[in-house]
Amino acid sequence: MKTAFLLCFGGWMGVDLFFVLSGFLITGILLDTRELPGYFTNFYARRALRIFPLYYTVLALLFLMTPWLHLEWHTGHLAYLIYAGNIAYNLDPSLGSVRPAVSFLHLWSLAVEEQFYFVWPLLVILVGSWRRLAWICGGLSIGGLILRICLLLWLPRGDAYEWCYAQLPTHMDGLLFGALGAISVRAIPFDEVVIRAKRVLPFALATLLIVIAWGGIDFHSVPMIVVGFPALAATFACIVLFALKPEGAVNRICSLSGFRFVGRYSYGMYVYHILFWPVLAAVQPWLQSRLHSVVLGGVCFVLLMLMATMVTAVVSYEVYERQWLKLKGRFTYQKQAAEFAA
Repeated sequence: MKTAFLLCFGGWMGVDLFFVLSGFLITGILLDTRELPGYFTNFYARRALRIFPLYYTVLALLFLMTPWLHLEWHTGHLAYLIYAGNIAYNLDPSLGSVRPAVSFLHLWSLAVEEQFYFVWPLLVILVGSWRRLAWICGGLSIGGLILRICLLLWLPRGDAYEWCYAQLPTHMDGLLFGALGAISVRAIPFDEVVIRAKRVLPFALATLLIVIAWGGIDFHSVPMIVVGFPALAATFACIVLFALKPEGAVNRICSLSGFRFVGRYSYGMYVYHILFWPVLAAVQPWLQSRLHSVVLGGVCFVLLMLMATMVTAVVSYEVYERQWLKLKGRFTYQKQAAEFAA
């Protein structure tokens, strides 16, 4: 039961891992191409070809299915068209779903990433020094921490938790620590980067464990919100850096076919996994009653949901998304090593 509890309430941490990966990969691309023609055009075109087709097609299909699903749209749902659903939901919690069948709750993290993409390329090209860019990452992370503390002091506890969790200014630690990792591997010899990561990881893990022991593993706790977010981001950033070492254990694990499979289809799995949760959630108690077991019914439900999500994501990618990704060839740039002023 303890393990199940951790998996259930600690699953949100996977989003922070994806934030770190995104910050690392996107910042690396921007640093390597900042001196090349078409810096903004290529970056935004390639991002749009990866994100927009599936996202807007799903929204369009849901709108067309309104008469059959009896969906109750509101004006506030328009915020999802401009990746501001996380803001709209915190202002009006009813906008986290389209009753009675569709959930948009998970799309907050995509909104955060898109908002980051909107400002980060401009900042990278304007800042010529890697030291200055690294200090900006650190300063923004500290600013986010201060903002979270202020929100916890000013807002009712429940509202503060949601504003601290689902907004870019308050939950950008993963993106920033990933960016710091990308800067480090381009400005410092890689062996030195690994040594520094080995020094940081024990401290970050110890901090995270203290936070969990003190306030719990869920993000609805003051310790997790205040210091857990940066500790989690630092932990994942170190793991990403270790994964770059070809002979390392982390690299070998991440190279397994299962992880590569998830990486290829992860975006579709993300979009689809709880899209119809308000309807599908009713299947779990039905399975539990049919199997005469709460545990067995729950396990079967999770496995069925996982299988259905994976199948849908694979078909979506191979049949639809892949056609759009072929257009990336029109927006290519030659990778170059970024040269920074110290």
